[in-house]
Amino acid sequence: MSRKGPLIFLVLAVLLAGAAAWGAHYWVKAQSAGRSGQKLQLAPVVVAARVLPAGQQLSAQDVSVQAWPANALPPGRFAQPKQVLGRVLKGPMVMGEVVLAAKLAPQGAAGGLSAVVPPGFRAMTVKVDEVIGVGGFVQPGDKVDVLVTLAGGAFRNDPVSRTVLEDINVLTVGEKIQRDDKGRGRTNKVKVVTLQLKPEQAERLALASNEGRVVLALRNQSDREPNQGNGVSLSGLVPRAAPKAPAVAAGPEQPQGTVVEVLKGVKLSRQIL
Repeated sequence: MSRKGPLIFLVLAVLLAGAAAWGAHYWVKAQSAGRSGQKLQLAPVVVAARVLPAGQQLSAQDVSVQAWPANALPPGRFAQPKQVLGRVLKGPMVMGEVVLAAKLAPQGAAGGLSAVVPPGFRAMTVKVDEVIGVGGFVQPGDKVDVLVTLAGGAFRNDPVSRTVLEDINVLTVGEKIQRDDKGRGRTNKVKVVTLQLKPEQAERLALASNEGRVVLALRNQSDREPNQGNGVSLSGLVPRAAPKAPAVAAGPEQPQGTVVEVLKGVKLSRQIL
């Protein structure tokens, strides 16, 4: 009996292990079959059909519908395009971006830039040079500094450049038609940037645009540090060489020795001894 005891325990252990393995396999197979039989629930969501600028009044061509998982729907979404037709965007949107209630101006708001300007702010547009500044790179939502260069009036002999506005939000970027300055009847496309400003900032920008040349400097989105500089002048940027002291004119050569004056009649002569 003592010899059969270990053998019986070994056989029982093998049988129990086999039963456990078969049960685990059956459970995994049943779970997989159950999951494969479940259908993913989808729901319609309204998205932007193309790139849309801030202030755009939505039309049927601006939006489309995509199917999203019902358990991952963003709050504030819309299910039907008719729910957003005529509404105005408060900010730009990219193609495929979900149209949310938080991105739309209140019902009845007119289209255009005025719909996206926050209360207490103003929108001002400035012309941007494609070479100087960031005319080809700035986008809506970027932050910029505004610099002005003054080279006339009191600064004619020593032009200066200084930052007049900092950390300014860009509302829109686009082009406008401007008549040729030479009066030839032609029109040119000019890059313009619309900035979001407080009233006192708008006054500074208006004066800077009138008195000098305005340039935009693009900021890092996370950079909120104020500018510690006081501007730069041409004389400080490129110090001029100090003028040379004028040469002193040489006087008449002084005679060497003792000078004796001799008077003969009315004639006076000098002799050197």
